Amino acid sequence: MLETAPHIQSLEEWRTEYAATRSTPVPHFDPADAGSEARVLWLMDQPSASILEPEGTGFVSVDNPDSAAERCWNERNEAGLHDGVLMWNMIPFFVEGKATAPDKMAGIKALGPVLRLLPRLDVVILSGSEVQQAWKTSHLGGRVPRATILEAPGVGKQAMSRPAMRSKLTNAVDRAKRIIG
Repeated sequence: MLETAPHIQSLEEWRTEYAATRSTPVPHFDPADAGSEARVLWLMDQPSASILEPEGTGFVSVDNPDSAAERCWNERNEAGLHDGVLMWNMIPFFVEGKATAPDKMAGIKALGPVLRLLPRLDVVILSGSEVQQAWKTSHLGGRVPRATILEAPGVGKQAMSRPAMRSKLTNAVDRAKRIIG
């Protein structure tokens, strides 16, 4: 599908060119997601190391075998948000340990071209405080002026251990579904 699905081609071309500039791996967009037809962009922090391992999928996907992907899949499923979504990361490349300020700046810089490849974007879900802070300080919202920006907690085990955070995530995904219909 990466090579043939029309909705993913422009994003994968960008990813291939971008990955050639990085010394660390950049996962693929999930061709099962909406690709360039996305109406909802769900931005997380950075790719999990598990997707880049030999047995990993190599994709940013709700189908990855980890608890964060499972949480995203469950939230999307419960909201009925099956179509029109693209999962991606604010920092699109693998970072060993905690992301540094230069990692975050590189991620912000990389996100601009991705946003230009999403002409139907109506909603951006910013998942996690690091993603929200990076978005605010980068002025990326100016690239998608008609999109509704929704803040949600991160989807990791620590954030999801608190009922209030789980409720905030559910509310954001439900609102995204209501916006796109």
